[in-house]
Amino acid sequence: MAAAVARLRSTGERVTPARYAVLRVIDAADLADEHLSAEQVGTRVGALEPTVHRATVYRTLTSLTEAGVLSHVHLGGSATVYHLAVAGEPQHERAHEPPGEDGHGHVQCVACGRVQDVPPHVLDGVAARLLDELGFALETTHAALLGTCADCRR
Repeated sequence: MAAAVARLRSTGERVTPARYAVLRVIDAADLADEHLSAEQVGTRVGALEPTVHRATVYRTLTSLTEAGVLSHVHLGGSATVYHLAVAGEPQHERAHEPPGEDGHGHVQCVACGRVQDVPPHVLDGVAARLLDELGFALETTHAALLGTCADCRR
């Protein structure tokens, strides 16, 4: 979270109570390996800082994403989820990863809904093939690939 606050300050952005509360909630979720929707972030921010209005939380999520402090992922059949984009992960300069993204992908189980982070190299072959054969640059960090996790396949 310190890196997120530092990034905001280095770009001249203010660290308001609402921004700080959102960052605290998302940082705690990242540490617990959770992927929170805007509604879930709003609920947790409300418990942490009751004076922060839910609409402010939604605007804050948008502004922090635009500032490159947060990253979001679209999940199949559910809401967009957020996590810190400056959590110390290395930036990868590959054709299939947009600049500024945090360098990991996501997979979601269609049976239980669990979301897992995937190291960027796991999708390198697919991304390279799509680029070579179709000229399509895959954004591996923007959406979750759907499938069935090991636990649900048992």
